[in-house]
Amino acid sequence: MLQTLLKQFEKSPVIPSAHTPEAVRRAAQTPAAAIFLLGGSILTLPEMIHIAHDAGKCAFVHIDLAEGLGRDEVAVRWCVEQNSADGVISTRPSLLKAASELGAITIQRLFLMDSASFEHGKRMLRNTPPDMAEVLPGIAPKAIRQLCEALDKPVIAGGLVTEPGEIALALQAGASAVSAGDQRLWELKL
Repeated sequence: MLQTLLKQFEKSPVIPSAHTPEAVRRAAQTPAAAIFLLGGSILTLPEMIHIAHDAGKCAFVHIDLAEGLGRDEVAVRWCVEQNSADGVISTRPSLLKAASELGAITIQRLFLMDSASFEHGKRMLRNTPPDMAEVLPGIAPKAIRQLCEALDKPVIAGGLVTEPGEIALALQAGASAVSAGDQRLWELKL
């Protein structure tokens, strides 16, 4: 499934980031291959995943941001086994390991604030390899390029992306895709 998703990113590299069922409905109407669920709760996530799947989109749950779920392996199992989430996004390697063992695609979210966080992120990605990495902020092309060069994993840029030019710069730097919460960017033709 990962290789198919990466091929789809080549055609539609913007991944909608949605926080509510209404936003997921809007994202489901875009040409995107996947939707990042960066919110919701134990009450709304099943509906959000269902909306994405009905539209033929992969649903990735950012487990750290979901309300009402523990930050543990049981929460991962609930998302993947009970609700058929296609993937899990987290800053926590242990949760990604649990998701990987269940067959879900895993995305390690990294916050790059300085050279120390950059080096720490590289080490973490090598020691607990997820399927992909999401780099924040997504408006740092130099850091995106350096991370792409240092890893053998696809990199997604995200965070603070509000303009089409920022998406173009992230892709030129080597990102496979760009996640964006701004609905104006969801259907960009690049």
